Amino acid sequence: MKSSTAPSDISPATSDNESYGAFAYAYDKALGDRFFRAVRRVLTDVVEQYPTAKRTHLDVACGTGLVSQFFADRGFKSIGVDASLPMLRMAAKRNTRLAAADFRALPFRSKFARVTCLYDSLNHLKDRADLIGAFRAVQRVLTDDGLFLFDMNHPDIYPEIWGMKQPYVASGADYHLEIATKYRRREKIGQALVTGWALLPNGERAEIHEKHEQRAYSEREIVQSLGEAGLKARDVIDFDPYDEAGAIEAAGVKLFFVAGA
Repeated sequence: MKSSTAPSDISPATSDNESYGAFAYAYDKALGDRFFRAVRRVLTDVVEQYPTAKRTHLDVACGTGLVSQFFADRGFKSIGVDASLPMLRMAAKRNTRLAAADFRALPFRSKFARVTCLYDSLNHLKDRADLIGAFRAVQRVLTDDGLFLFDMNHPDIYPEIWGMKQPYVASGADYHLEIATKYRRREKIGQALVTGWALLPNGERAEIHEKHEQRAYSEREIVQSLGEAGLKARDVIDFDPYDEAGAIEAAGVKLFFVAGA
């Protein structure tokens, strides 16, 4: 039996090769757009609830640029940053203001009124010291009254979804993606093997073979890490992008944070 339930985002790695370029395309089609259609509802609510006259936005781990486009459409001057060059090439179709960098060392002197980091990208940081480092990097580029908007997976979804025996499968006319996952409970590490193929712009078929890992963090660990970085959570929103909560035994699917100084 093939699973129709997607593991939460499998995005940013740092390889710059044909395989990952193909994955960036397939990811955008199979997961990126699907997740964004759900998260835009939360973003819209938060943007309206916390208005700002300062229209500067930084999207950290921007992936294929959907969030940058969302803010740009609302009058923000948006910049996207990602460690993956293939992801940035996809993002360039939506936003030309892009930079390649690790989100633990953001290369900006300017400060931003809104900073986002979505698609549970922060779960890719497997060491809590790295998570605090990423939060500190954001704190340094956030205006005094700025807000940091990010989501992370609820820890319960790792044994429930990443621990499933059936792979997640998605196909289109120009791509095929399979994601087989497993969860190491003792280390709180989820592992994903991503295989498949995609047609490149030149018409050639490129094979996909990627390995990714994430760590499960509790809400308490996240809030404590924010505090050590000089930030605090103003709001924590339970977020179920794919309406999975009723089908799994988990207290939640994702946690969406609104944080500031």
